[in-house]
Amino acid sequence: MKISTGNKLEEITLPDQNGNSFNLSQTLGKKVLLTFYRIAGCSFCNLRLNEINKRFGELGNNFTHVGIFHSPVDNLKSYMDKHKNLPFTVLADENFEYFQKYEIERSVSKTLNAMLFKAHKIIPAMMKGYIPTRIKGHLDIAVTDVLINEDGVVQDVYYAKKDIADHFEFNKIKDFALN
Repeated sequence: MKISTGNKLEEITLPDQNGNSFNLSQTLGKKVLLTFYRIAGCSFCNLRLNEINKRFGELGNNFTHVGIFHSPVDNLKSYMDKHKNLPFTVLADENFEYFQKYEIERSVSKTLNAMLFKAHKIIPAMMKGYIPTRIKGHLDIAVTDVLINEDGVVQDVYYAKKDIADHFEFNKIKDFALN
């Protein structure tokens, strides 16, 4: 089932990068950006995490981010440790369960578009150490961003349109978080 505005998602329960179980219902009462990323070592995904981490203070105290990666816990941990104490939660969906459930797209053409038109972003990502040396998961996942209100209701959803690294603009997230 594709996620739509007005949906209330069923419970999502996955391990975080330390192997601790996390339930999406733990975020009730906060506004949430839920993102279905690609693999833990994805250069584009790690740049996005870096951007959100750097600007997290702009999003207010009633906001959090939950990122889901198609990676095993050990792989997720090795890459997330490079970010040093993220102020939000990242989860491992090794079995691709929730990606399938919510019809997160896999697309070779969107992967190629990102490689062609966003290649300039890969070099800075590699310089930060975000290099997918241990690929464990599907490389062709087109990310999906979901904005969820304090009551757990989807306010907006964005299934990547142009390429695999196509997200909501940060200012859209900021507007959602603060209003």
